[in-house]
Amino acid sequence: MVKCEVNKLPGGLLVSVSVISGENIVQKINVPEGGLLAALRSAGVYLPAICGGRGTCGKCRIRVTAGSLPVSAVDEACFSQAELDGGWRLACAAFPAGDMTVQIPENGERQFFAVDSFEQGEAAESLSGEAFAPQKSPRSFAAQLEDAGLAGPPQGGARGLSLAELREAAKLAGPAPDGGFHVYRGRGGIIRIGGGSDSLYAVAVDIGTTTLGFALLDLRTGKIAGRLSTVNRQREFGGDVISRIQRANGGDLFPLSRCVRKQITEGIAALCGESAVEARHICKIAIAGNTTMLHLLLGLSCQTLGRTPFTPVTLDTVFLNFREIAESDLPLPAEPACETVILPGISTYVGADIAAGLLFAEPHKSGAPAAFMDIGTNGEMALAHKGKILCTATAAGPAFEGGNILWGTGSVPGAISRVWFRNGVFEAAAIGDMPPIGICGSGVVDTVYQGLKHGYIQPSGRFSEKVREEGIVLARTGDGRDIVFCQKDVRELQLGKSAIRSGFDALLNYTDLAYDDIQVLYIAGGFGFNLNMESAAGIGLIPEALLPKVSLVGNSALGGVVKYLLNPEHDETLRRIITRSEEFSLPEDRYFNAHFIDNVTFE
Repeated sequence: MVKCEVNKLPGGLLVSVSVISGENIVQKINVPEGGLLAALRSAGVYLPAICGGRGTCGKCRIRVTAGSLPVSAVDEACFSQAELDGGWRLACAAFPAGDMTVQIPENGERQFFAVDSFEQGEAAESLSGEAFAPQKSPRSFAAQLEDAGLAGPPQGGARGLSLAELREAAKLAGPAPDGGFHVYRGRGGIIRIGGGSDSLYAVAVDIGTTTLGFALLDLRTGKIAGRLSTVNRQREFGGDVISRIQRANGGDLFPLSRCVRKQITEGIAALCGESAVEARHICKIAIAGNTTMLHLLLGLSCQTLGRTPFTPVTLDTVFLNFREIAESDLPLPAEPACETVILPGISTYVGADIAAGLLFAEPHKSGAPAAFMDIGTNGEMALAHKGKILCTATAAGPAFEGGNILWGTGSVPGAISRVWFRNGVFEAAAIGDMPPIGICGSGVVDTVYQGLKHGYIQPSGRFSEKVREEGIVLARTGDGRDIVFCQKDVRELQLGKSAIRSGFDALLNYTDLAYDDIQVLYIAGGFGFNLNMESAAGIGLIPEALLPKVSLVGNSALGGVVKYLLNPEHDETLRRIITRSEEFSLPEDRYFNAHFIDNVTFE
């Protein structure tokens, strides 16, 4: 729990923030005209604000324990009278005018359950002579370099390191050490050479709208040495890319950029610490994310992302050294000159994360029609057919990740992730077998499916007479509050469901394919990984005919970045995927627009 003591001072309010979790941390900040939420954000106190602070999501909850804070209209819409009497308010609508004390409940997002795993399969391939070139010989190191073709310009005409530069880079002269030496290539050249027993690592990063995923790779073995996932703290600026584009264009580009840079810097440091790996042994970092997330990372203007014709500053591969994106006031978790690559994207709304996911799953490889679907705030889909990859994206909204749901939360300990109906009542199970604190996306889908199945929700989406006035009660929190699923929550899911299903059907219609023609449907992302497929088909999110063909691939974006790092040949594979990819615009498609309304219902 976080305790904030607010004391009135001339020129503003002084907020003393004490984080009560073993060790007290006290910070003092002035509360500006922007209110308490902005002040807490400036102090580094994280509160989710999925709606960007507009008062519609109800996530930035605080509790006044001393003093007073007026009840706003958004407070009245979010809390019951009993909760208001108990001091509950929204920080985004809190403008303190006197001495007061508020408590910020633990929202669980520090332990966000994000999927950082993926079906490794081909991505776990061992490194071959291109990426990892072990050599053993009694001959001199210089002679071995010449034997391996590593001295002078490489094939293709790109400049390579000279023999003298190679010797300096490897810190070796004369006879090679026991175990030979190894070489790691990057950008057409050599970026690290070391003795055969030296450690050699790379880091893969996936910047998702909701979460960040990390993987530490041992390049000598081709194995994953460590994993890490965390909530994307940009959520305090808004839960979807549109909100963040608006915030960036409204003057918050630097805070948004600094936020994700700090998390990457901290994440790599934590990954090294947990895996007992020295950061100096990291020789390369590769990063994927949707186009907006990468613009924010690089501090690029988002002005053209938010208005027609929605053109990005760049979709190309970006090479830099780690110091250029590391947060300067934190210790660097990798060598300053460590090569860092930002993977390329396909279009403004089909970014590098989907390109990496296609590299990982390779739906085009068999030649038979195959589909790829990443269900989340940004619903991206691809259809591989006749040598082409038709890609599209649809604004599904944050309901699949707990956003805009009355009791919605991310996949954190205590989030209801499974719901069923038994003996006349709804029952629920929470992540980690913890006391329930809210409901995440998979629980939302289960709730609607069970409601439809047992007559609590009509095919139109309206509640039946079986539902009490406040909604469907799923569980009770540890402090005795009912976790309720309301009519508005059904509507939020209907819009997201229709966006995904209508977009997928539009792709099939454009290519004259039917469900039976699809050989495999790859479903990627954390939401899809935890989704009950029977429930997904039951609400019409996934075509029932495709259930036997579903292949869950987990965090395919992170898996694709891993694959990219394990073999430099995949750089060219990724470029071929992007070249053969074609963007399909849903807003301009008559079929999508005609069927979107039809798919809103559950009929």
